[in-house]
Amino acid sequence: MPKSSKKSIVPVLLFDVGLPLGAYYGARALGFAEYHALLAATLVAGARVGYAAWRRRTFDAISMVMLLMFGVGLALSFVTGEERMLLVLQSGTTGVLGLFLLGTCVFGAPAAFTVAKRVRSGEKELVRRWESLYAEESGFRRIFTVITLVWALSLVGEAALRVPVAFLFPLDAAIGLSSVMPAVIITAALVWTSWYGKRAGARYTA
Repeated sequence: MPKSSKKSIVPVLLFDVGLPLGAYYGARALGFAEYHALLAATLVAGARVGYAAWRRRTFDAISMVMLLMFGVGLALSFVTGEERMLLVLQSGTTGVLGLFLLGTCVFGAPAAFTVAKRVRSGEKELVRRWESLYAEESGFRRIFTVITLVWALSLVGEAALRVPVAFLFPLDAAIGLSSVMPAVIITAALVWTSWYGKRAGARYTA
């Protein structure tokens, strides 16, 4: 991995992942119940999403995942009192997202192509060129299909792995691991996407 990629992961793990986890474990260390610890983590994750949206004028993927993870956990705490089952249900969040991404590879355009066009929507000429290449070049289509498949399989695999984690580890450790795992997977997928996109798309650059 390039040094620049390693440096970019540090603030992600420190702020997007570390702050919500710190709030959760801090609340637990102070003797707060699971519900209140999840509430604290959800509020911190939500504040981080709001700050990132205000600062960058966009929503950060890792921050949104952390907010979703703790937010879903908080909501499910009203439905089930079994904390380990709650973690299993939480894994469905990334699992469903992964299955959705797989579906876009079969029906319509791969999600990666749709997202890429949306991100660069202000560059009209570039988007038109991409659409032309997508219609005419199978190699160009393959780039976005591969990216979407890697993301889909990563998310589905991560969701499946969190099920044994929920039952094999002590509860607080399982909660921590279940929160970190999706963030690590998404960070790795982002780094890989950047590398693969530049490498595979080099022949199509103007």
